[in-house]
Amino acid sequence: MNEMVKLDAVFEAEHVFDTESSQRFARMAGDLNPMHHDTAHAAASRFGRLIASGTETTARMMGLNATHFAQFGPTVGLEFSFRFRRAVPMEARTLIRWTITEIEPKPDLGTIVACAGTLTLLDTGVIALEGTSKGVLLETA
Repeated sequence: MNEMVKLDAVFEAEHVFDTESSQRFARMAGDLNPMHHDTAHAAASRFGRLIASGTETTARMMGLNATHFAQFGPTVGLEFSFRFRRAVPMEARTLIRWTITEIEPKPDLGTIVACAGTLTLLDTGVIALEGTSKGVLLETA
């Protein structure tokens, strides 16, 4: 097992959901929901403004997870699960945080690492997204 990966370790990054970049991401992902693109439509909604796409919020969480573990060697994701609790407004400053919750060595494979994560709106402290992950740090020859 990699000695740098420890139970209860936390890794995090801030991210701002810039409107132009978030709209481009949603289009590239095929998410044409007017809540991400049509200001008038979004303004008339319960959110009162444009919101970031769930495809982007989850991708940002997955990306931080992959980037963190890749620094320890070859790694692949096994599973992710997300729960949307609140919309993420465009231009929101957020904190994505993962905590390692389980480490399980698997002979001839590597180490399975489970995490719990959140995406928090920094202006209000509200958790907008919760997630769990499992990945494997592969054994190297």
